[in-house]
Amino acid sequence: MINRRMGAIVDRGMAPLLLIPSVLLLLLILVGPFLYMVWTGFTDLHFALPGREGSFVGFDNFRRLVREDHIFWHSFLLTLKFVVWVVIIEFIAGFALALLLFHFIQKRRLFLTLLLVPMMLAPVAVGLIWKLLLQGDFGMVTYYLRLIGVIDERTAILSDSSLVLPAIMLIDLWQWTPFVTLIMLAGLLSLPREPYEAAVMDGAGPLQLFRDVTLPLLRPIIALVLLLRGIDAFKEFDKVFILTGGGPGIATELLSIYTYRVNFKDWDLGYGAVCAFMVYLVVLILCAVFYKAVFWGGGQRSRRAGFAR
Repeated sequence: MINRRMGAIVDRGMAPLLLIPSVLLLLLILVGPFLYMVWTGFTDLHFALPGREGSFVGFDNFRRLVREDHIFWHSFLLTLKFVVWVVIIEFIAGFALALLLFHFIQKRRLFLTLLLVPMMLAPVAVGLIWKLLLQGDFGMVTYYLRLIGVIDERTAILSDSSLVLPAIMLIDLWQWTPFVTLIMLAGLLSLPREPYEAAVMDGAGPLQLFRDVTLPLLRPIIALVLLLRGIDAFKEFDKVFILTGGGPGIATELLSIYTYRVNFKDWDLGYGAVCAFMVYLVVLILCAVFYKAVFWGGGQRSRRAGFAR
């Protein structure tokens, strides 16, 4: 008995020590670069201009971003537009496919295998593939779109400012809708049967079952899918960089592309750190909003149940 107690004490004492290497690694690769980025945002560090070697300038970079940089806010609004459209359409299409697979298709494994192929490709590979398919002279997709009269002979999709952003959105839908389908199908397969049986006994129809049983039970899964896709879409870089590089002009210059250009083309690292911090800040706000959407409602229901008792 004494040996067991001593072993338990030693185990409890050793647990924090065993976590130290992981904590140090996280500090090294996450916290350290983040703190350096924040500090750089308060300096005038610029590799392309002489005399700007990182002197402290306070909030000058932040004031410049808020008051003077109209291109940044164009990129910010363009990114929000991109995120809202692709996340909403991917969720609706992915959820519809998941319901179809769940209710009507027996050989799910075959369909899931085919659906997951785009998601398994690297974003750079997806960008290269679609750049060839949409090429203005010999792209296969461009050829068939001209053949059926959707675009004229002089139009190149990736060079047309009115078509290029919808094209990039469609490519993102092609790649990431299977991800939404997979997660939502897993959620549907994990739902308990008892609430459905009770609702059917009370006379609920298919629409009522979906609205009053399926959607409330899937609420945490839905929030998780929207959060993951929202964060990933907000940071979209690879495909846009390969396809257009932000062009034509600034028609597809998302915030990630703009931040890359400021840091690694203009070499304005002090101001670029502020732009990167804004990306981090928006992602943090997204996380907080979806966290509240999931857990605040659950807490409200628990408090109501407590008052009822």
